[in-house]
Amino acid sequence: MMVFLYNEDKGGIFVKVLVIGGSYFLGRVLTMSLSKQWDMTLVNRGHYSMKDYGVLEYILDRHDLDAWQKLPKEDYDAVIDLCAYQKGDIQTVIQSFPGQIRHYILISTVDVYQRQTGLDKDEQHPLETRQFEGETGAYILGKVQLEQELQSLSKEYHIPYTILRPGNIYGPFNYAPRESVLIERAVKGWPLFSIKDAQCTFQLVYVKDVVSAIEKVVEKKAYNTIYNVINDEQVTYSIMNEILKTCQSDVSIEEHSLVEAIEQQYPLPYPIFQEEMESYNGQKIVQELGLSYTPLNVGLSKTYQAFYPVFSQNEKR
Repeated sequence: MMVFLYNEDKGGIFVKVLVIGGSYFLGRVLTMSLSKQWDMTLVNRGHYSMKDYGVLEYILDRHDLDAWQKLPKEDYDAVIDLCAYQKGDIQTVIQSFPGQIRHYILISTVDVYQRQTGLDKDEQHPLETRQFEGETGAYILGKVQLEQELQSLSKEYHIPYTILRPGNIYGPFNYAPRESVLIERAVKGWPLFSIKDAQCTFQLVYVKDVVSAIEKVVEKKAYNTIYNVINDEQVTYSIMNEILKTCQSDVSIEEHSLVEAIEQQYPLPYPIFQEEMESYNGQKIVQELGLSYTPLNVGLSKTYQAFYPVFSQNEKR
């Protein structure tokens, strides 16, 4: 039986974790948040050092079996895998890692679910079996295969697993061109567009809620289960615009058609069309582990505050 002790030095439960990734967006926020209470080791390619947060870092390519085998023989209460994308990624870790893994946590995605079923997708919803073209198709197929791979290896090696399926994550340090492109427009005084013929809503999840979900599944030892991590709140471009206007009161909001928005090269990082609309249920983790979701108006405002110094340096009003 695994028992966690109280860590007097760090003011929390003593947990020794190995994070695969840990320096970009979700991983960065995870490290910044939980290194204060956990004993954390990061394995990544070394693009962004996190040593200032008191973590141990090993730089390696996750596909390099020899590099894994050369790591010190350490035992970990949990491995948190943030960057497994293709079949075999988890097998490489479990078969090559010299120490003991007591709990393997895979960060997957709600994109693994079958599309356009018209149902609210909880954790029992069927997974996608179709092969889509391009990078998106490869990403979805990879995550589906990795979930199956982890469940199989869990039985073979007697390692408890947890699969987390976040929705579209937003928040500080997200430099992917999603919410940040809208925040940049607000900061620089460029108008925000309300797309009058947009046909769908979408769902988001604040990055710190995903970090909290990881913390809960580790510390509460939520073994051999799967959780969606996504806010039920239905979002539109207009809703995001109104929140950003509360942050930047002088920004203008203009109504445009989708054709006009495309002609003016307006950024459209979120779904627009009815056929893109999907509905996900993120309540299982709320009911079982007590996770609470940050309202969009709170999370987006905090994200705006985080990005403001970045975009205000070259502000053009």
